[in-house]
Amino acid sequence: MERVKITIIGAGSAVFGLSTLVGIMRHPELHGVELFLHDINEEGLKKIHRLADKLNLAFRSEITVKSSTRREEALEGASFVVLSIAIDRERCWKLDREIALRYGINHYAENGGPGAFAHTARNLSVIMPMLSDMEKYCPDAWLLNFTNPVPKICTAAARYTKVKTIGICHQIQFGYFLLAGLFAEELGVKLPHDFTFRWNDQSIALFRAMHKKAAERFQIRAWGLNHFTWMVAVTDRKTGKDLYPEIREKVAKVTPAFEPLSMEVFRVFGIMPVPGDCHLCEYLPYTHNVARKNWERYDIQMYDFEWAERGREKMWKEIERILEGKVALEKLEELETERGEFIIAGILKNLNSYEEAVNVPNRGYITNLPEEAIVEAPALLGNTGPLGIGGGNLPEPIADLCRRQVLVTELTVRAIVEHDLSLALQAFALDPMIDDLEVAKKLLEEYCKTFQDYISFS
Repeated sequence: MERVKITIIGAGSAVFGLSTLVGIMRHPELHGVELFLHDINEEGLKKIHRLADKLNLAFRSEITVKSSTRREEALEGASFVVLSIAIDRERCWKLDREIALRYGINHYAENGGPGAFAHTARNLSVIMPMLSDMEKYCPDAWLLNFTNPVPKICTAAARYTKVKTIGICHQIQFGYFLLAGLFAEELGVKLPHDFTFRWNDQSIALFRAMHKKAAERFQIRAWGLNHFTWMVAVTDRKTGKDLYPEIREKVAKVTPAFEPLSMEVFRVFGIMPVPGDCHLCEYLPYTHNVARKNWERYDIQMYDFEWAERGREKMWKEIERILEGKVALEKLEELETERGEFIIAGILKNLNSYEEAVNVPNRGYITNLPEEAIVEAPALLGNTGPLGIGGGNLPEPIADLCRRQVLVTELTVRAIVEHDLSLALQAFALDPMIDDLEVAKKLLEEYCKTFQDYISFS
């Protein structure tokens, strides 16, 4: 049998590179493949290659490991391409947010809201040429895209290339975290008084323990858009019991500090959002108005850029210690991954395996959202790719919120790829966070000026 080649673009990242490597190396169905590592960061790439060699021996994976800074070499003959990149991530993300603040818009600025336009433009400036190279060097490969904004990157791939693309995101974990908070007593979870999620090591450790414990007990079936999915069904894994009646009772009694935006949205619409307050606020017009101070009222936790930088430095030090033999590789056996290895194995080995959340073109999976829009849904993985599991209609108010975001995504991607300023302005004018056409024009102009190396209009 011809050797299967898995290419990782962005392999020189400490966090993504390590978790992706561990996932592939320890998955028994992927033993014996060829793993090709690619990054423009030559120093980081060399370290990750050395790490891959150590993991390969430790896990007895019998994988052939190669690496190169040359993209065409990395892509040639690949069966799967795993993509996770960003352009100066923290610095640009902060700028996206600060620019909007000058116009009275306080937002998370990653995947939704006006900041997502600049984020998309920066990443598509390098991803579109990559997709073109995939069509040339590995036309039959599957692209597993982890790069944000996931639905916008996947929309660009679907609309402008022939590349088979699956968007992957772990945000379903936050849905289980919400359940763990509501059912803490039943799950034996001890929470600090008035517990609130924070971007720090202690909170993240508790988050991981909570979502794992809830996932062992409960089953979420969610549909919608990336970072904007909704728990259509929540059941007990053992009994199949519908848990929504209990969820309603618990939300009525929950501490006000626990994900207040999510709980309030549930009380209004009667369905639990999955992503948690940090990402839910990206798509709703309830927190962004600086004058009203709703961001503070809902205690939205902005991503901590300094904490992220410290975490990356800590991870590189950990990798150095692994390479020096100061850390037992067995420690990595339980490392949490992004599940890309399970998707690859499901397709490669025709496992008919179940994934709770993938981003794919809508082919009747959500019947009241547009066909071919990139939606997030559960799916079965076989040799023809992901087969989405249908969820029927979303509640109509929720579907309407999603449809607006689908349209904003389509206009954003078309504007960037086709260099059409009028489409970009329409995307801004339709964004729920922008209620002034002059603000739409000026904000768009400032983003274009600030990131002129990545955004151009004819």
